[in-house]
Amino acid sequence: MKKTLLFILFLISFHHLSFGAFHVVSNQNGTERDFRSIQSAIEQAAPYDTIFVKGSPVNYGNVLLEKPLVLIGEGFSDEFYVGHTAKITRILFTANPYRRTISSGSVIMGFEFPYFPGQRPNIITVANERMNIENITLERNWLWFVEVVGNAENWVFRNNIIRGWIKGGSTGGNETQGASGFVLQNNIINSLMGFHRGEVYIENNVILGRLKDISGAVVQNNIFTREEYIMEEVYGSRFENNVASANLIGIEQCYGNPSGFESTYLCEGANNTGKGNRVGVDPEFVMWPGDDIMGGTAFKLSESSPGRGNRTNGNQAGIFGGKYPFPASVFKNPEIDDPFPSFVTSIY
Repeated sequence: MKKTLLFILFLISFHHLSFGAFHVVSNQNGTERDFRSIQSAIEQAAPYDTIFVKGSPVNYGNVLLEKPLVLIGEGFSDEFYVGHTAKITRILFTANPYRRTISSGSVIMGFEFPYFPGQRPNIITVANERMNIENITLERNWLWFVEVVGNAENWVFRNNIIRGWIKGGSTGGNETQGASGFVLQNNIINSLMGFHRGEVYIENNVILGRLKDISGAVVQNNIFTREEYIMEEVYGSRFENNVASANLIGIEQCYGNPSGFESTYLCEGANNTGKGNRVGVDPEFVMWPGDDIMGGTAFKLSESSPGRGNRTNGNQAGIFGGKYPFPASVFKNPEIDDPFPSFVTSIY
């Protein structure tokens, strides 16, 4: 009862996210709940209702969203942590003008999306050509893969751990479809690729892999940890105050200055511009994430780190700088022993 009261008070503090009724989902017998499955709760909920999903050792499976809802999993805060996260395999965001349904305006918080070999992406959009899926917020989730199919606009990714990639749905410079106006702030991400339709804002992230097939990006205050080149077919973008471990940003065939973010682009596309970037330097993390990613010190910078000092929108690069510092309590779950398996950073 005390935890339920705390959670309700917590939701009141987030009243700007939710305007409707409150529903509780649990797939465990003997627990207080309104629904056993997330999909049943979604089907019965009205637009902008909040659905709280209790932690469980049993995966809740796939979710289809056809209306704007706020979904909050147990892993959102240690205040409500009971030993298990709320696990979902996949969320499918849809827009269907014939059925007059659309998932725009939804918020997804505090879920773990487990990895399965050969699986499809955890977050998929299926938008009709006449409708965009807009204004989606994903915050404090553990997930692997996100793929935009059709058009999606003005999504916010904040304080997530994205262990695989985000595909924006635009390839080869195609500006007619895919993601537009995406904002990625204070996440731990492996790789980003396929962003050409409108700007993408990449700010205060730790990026373990690379950027690929991207134009029109604003990239600032990030830390790139990959030791090899970190950009492929990235052009017409602005880079400010980023820190990179790699000595070479991209291949010489395409980048006039392969050892710098600011570079003429020798292949087809506009030049990259920027200032204040540091390349080929150790970011000086206090602790490497393989030891204890959620222990409160993973990816924190030492006092002598080149990522500290005057930055854009904050005093340091990486996930603990900027407007939305990464919360140390996200998914502090003993079940997750190795959140970054060694094969992840070699995928792309």
